[in-house]
Amino acid sequence: MRAARNALALLGVGVVLLGACSSSGGGRAPASGVGTTSRRSTGAKSTSAKSTSSTIPSGSTALPSTLAPQREEPGLPRAIQEAAATTVADRLYVAGGYDTQRNSSAATFVFDGSAWSSGPMLPIRVNHPGAATINSDVYVAGGFTPAGGATNRVFVLAPGATSWREVAPMQRARGALSLVSVGQRLYAIGGRNASAEIAVPEVYDAQANTWADAAAMPHPRNHLAGFVDGVLVCVAGGRTPATSGSIDCLDTASGTWQGRGALPVPTSGAAATFTRGVTLVAGGEPSGETSITDVVQRFASNRWTTEPMLVPRHGSAFAVYRGRLWMCGGATAPGFHAVANCTSLAR
Repeated sequence: MRAARNALALLGVGVVLLGACSSSGGGRAPASGVGTTSRRSTGAKSTSAKSTSSTIPSGSTALPSTLAPQREEPGLPRAIQEAAATTVADRLYVAGGYDTQRNSSAATFVFDGSAWSSGPMLPIRVNHPGAATINSDVYVAGGFTPAGGATNRVFVLAPGATSWREVAPMQRARGALSLVSVGQRLYAIGGRNASAEIAVPEVYDAQANTWADAAAMPHPRNHLAGFVDGVLVCVAGGRTPATSGSIDCLDTASGTWQGRGALPVPTSGAAATFTRGVTLVAGGEPSGETSITDVVQRFASNRWTTEPMLVPRHGSAFAVYRGRLWMCGGATAPGFHAVANCTSLAR
């Protein structure tokens, strides 16, 4: 598919969070090893997109007068892409994914703020899973298995546990999904099974250990990015199979979907977050996997701007850790090209 950059201004608004894809060109070498910190860059250039009217919620703030730094962080123990990430207290977890030989992984890596270590192995090897946290429990759901099909299996890692425990499966097998948590519930949104995109999200009640259907998505797609804005669970970008820039939010209080405009640069497999009134969407690739989306898209003060991405890539495991959007692993070229880099991005 074509990786054309759409410089048009956003028709509406959005808050975004992506699950990354590959990046073409300009890739850096993988970080050298566990616990090492690479050169940091704070001088990224900014290119403003056209400003339009917006429907973003009232949490928006003015653009920072100077761009917050992007920086390299200690790299993963080994190269991985299409993994999932989440945080618990002062720990960052990265699970599943592909290795450099395109083998699905059961590995779990844990970062404690200074170094990476290996955590308990997942019960199955899986790529393109989702990860999220309820209280101090880490959940990994869905993904694709080595056989090529999607799975509906769900696993939880409790604090101090030495192994993952299986909980109730989703009602639909899905990979390349968005998994986010609000309160005591998980929301599994989008993704794909062996033959089609999945329109119906599912909601997991941790206390009852049950899944229930939510209202169908207006634009079903996979490789989308999920984020939380108060009671809203939002997804941005993805592929259908065409590359999407749509931003849609599920109001968890009313159970209804709201359209929130579109990204200025459509992308899939990106990383994103909404923090302190600012939306950040980084990297990704078009669905044709012909190039890398090499910019960070930033929304604040009712307009989008773009700036160069420190390490352009897609398919990274991403989560907010210590107030910054961390992106670990991913691919610095379209398709399969796993790296071990971790970078972080601040509002």
